Amino acid sequence: MRQVHFIGIGGVGMNGLAQLAATYGVTVTGSDRAYSPEAQVFQCLENLDISIFPQDGSGISEKTDTVVYSTAIEPDNPDLQKSAALTIPTLHRSEFLKKLVGHHELIAVAGTAGKTTTTGMLGWIFQCLGHDPSVYNGAAVLNWKKFPTLGNVRRGNSNLWIIEADESDKSFLNFNPTHSIITNISHDHYELDELHAMFNQFEAQTSGLTIRGSDKRISVPTLGKHDEENAACALDLCLALGLDEAEVLKAISTFKGIERRLEIAGTVNGITVIDDYAHNPAKIASALASVAEKFGTVHAFWRPHGYGPLAHGLEEYAEVFSNHWKTSGGSIFILPVFYAGGSVTRSVEAEDLVEKLKSAGVPAKGVPDYRTLKCELESAAISGNAILGMGARDPQLPLFSRQLVNEWKIH
Repeated sequence: MRQVHFIGIGGVGMNGLAQLAATYGVTVTGSDRAYSPEAQVFQCLENLDISIFPQDGSGISEKTDTVVYSTAIEPDNPDLQKSAALTIPTLHRSEFLKKLVGHHELIAVAGTAGKTTTTGMLGWIFQCLGHDPSVYNGAAVLNWKKFPTLGNVRRGNSNLWIIEADESDKSFLNFNPTHSIITNISHDHYELDELHAMFNQFEAQTSGLTIRGSDKRISVPTLGKHDEENAACALDLCLALGLDEAEVLKAISTFKGIERRLEIAGTVNGITVIDDYAHNPAKIASALASVAEKFGTVHAFWRPHGYGPLAHGLEEYAEVFSNHWKTSGGSIFILPVFYAGGSVTRSVEAEDLVEKLKSAGVPAKGVPDYRTLKCELESAAISGNAILGMGARDPQLPLFSRQLVNEWKIH
């Protein structure tokens, strides 16, 4: 492949593939509906000589060898239509990643929660121990993130690949790993019986070792008991592969964590502001519990990342926020559903979740925008409290957390 075009190139799954393709000398182009020249992700991609076009088909030409898409791309997308008109082959992002991995040794990390942290941790461990792996991850490893490097992928020179494998669209079943980790399984995207069948198939497709969770917890420098469980999974696999335990633990002790996984955005007036990618009930519950254990009172806000996921898990979202408030108090603010364009069914709105919480006696508030949310949080939080922002997809979420720190009570 000489020239590859990525639809939705700014997305967490796609930008990593684009970066890796560029390191192989491929001419890379892409499109994204959310393109902004000020956004760091696009600045980093353009620094690699990647050209980014409007998502109107203009980035695809007769010179394009392959077009890469994700499950989120609708069939009537102009880029897909242009590739069809020019009979240019298309590949799902998982199929493109599989081509990059080729016949190399592959460690794949899957699971409902924790796979991004575990993948990044494994990548860091194997790098520290001199194995020079190539790594594909769903978010930046903070040890690797330094502008203009995004930090979510690493091109190594060995025959070892370590990847995060995504179950949300069943694309992890495109891989046949040498070794694998399944961190945990909980209700998300599919019903539990279907999830268990999928993960059983994933394990059956693994030719070597599969680690399914861990009963241990390993001390880590990052926030949250779930990271201790992730570290235990990583350690179990490393020991099973014959790596030195002391060296592995030393590497874990220097792991800085993952971007937007209970990442501390800063502290202002004694209030700690934390940014997290939590978007399903299990991850939200884990994030809330971890922050409450550390700080006590938590003022939490969440932005649902899609109408479908909110409708699918409405009862569970309500239960998670209700249980947290009844145990720890604090505040709960719900932003409108994030909508990035395309055709979706809007059967449930964020306000439906707010009303469910209110009917359960939880004083949750719906906030229409970030400006209103800023005022609410400034009124609610006092020294010693924590503010926890959660949600996926919306690029404004991490920016808002830093804005809170930098512009506290500045109007």
